[in-house]
Amino acid sequence: MLRHSQSDTQNPNVTNWSEKYASTDNSAFFTDAIADLSGDQDGLGLIGLVGSSDLPGVALRRAQSILRWDRRPSLWSHAFLLVGGGEIREVALHSRAGHFPEPADNAITEATLAHYGDPKRDPNVALLAVKMDAEEAARVTSRATEDPNLERLRYDLFETLGFWQAYLWTRGTANPLEAGVPNHSSAMVEYCFEEIQLDLTPGANDRNSAPEHLWNGARWWNDAFGEFDRPISGRFVIRDPHCAVLGPGEL
Repeated sequence: MLRHSQSDTQNPNVTNWSEKYASTDNSAFFTDAIADLSGDQDGLGLIGLVGSSDLPGVALRRAQSILRWDRRPSLWSHAFLLVGGGEIREVALHSRAGHFPEPADNAITEATLAHYGDPKRDPNVALLAVKMDAEEAARVTSRATEDPNLERLRYDLFETLGFWQAYLWTRGTANPLEAGVPNHSSAMVEYCFEEIQLDLTPGANDRNSAPEHLWNGARWWNDAFGEFDRPISGRFVIRDPHCAVLGPGEL
């Protein structure tokens, strides 16, 4: 499920901002991290990670425990791609923007960073930046905004989303990752970065990728990405390391 990077040192360019943003909402973190990571590109091509404490988020975090050697829940439940101006594209189990995941769009929907602004519902947040020039960043994001079906045979995100919906809603449904079904949100990010021939999840075994793999790649595979002149930097805030679930009255 998870390959070893052979590195004993975590990526020093993925920086922990938890103490600084412990008592703020997520919008302040996003604003500052975008400025720090992307300069004048306004977040174009940045990868977002969210670890939620609502019921869908906790279910997804716990499902990824099989990808971790310590068998603990992942810090992350969801991944998305920034396309500039605070707008994102995502394949979401439950769209915060209220959009139906259209099959014709390969389930990719629009949302904004504001939909992930509540630090109680989304206590863990991160932004990751892959080294790209402006033209490359535009090509990567265009896959999500304009060309969602270029690799539909390998990245049928709409169908993948169905497996995860069944896992959440139906008791007794097997963990999709154990069946080799990738997480819908991380698969969309992978699909977009194939535009620049970059494998974002070298730690994944086969194609059962998940947000945990994106995180693992950024933290531990920096030497490998550096060899391709694609170093990754990032900023993150962790407020809920133990995957506590909110009750229905707490949302």
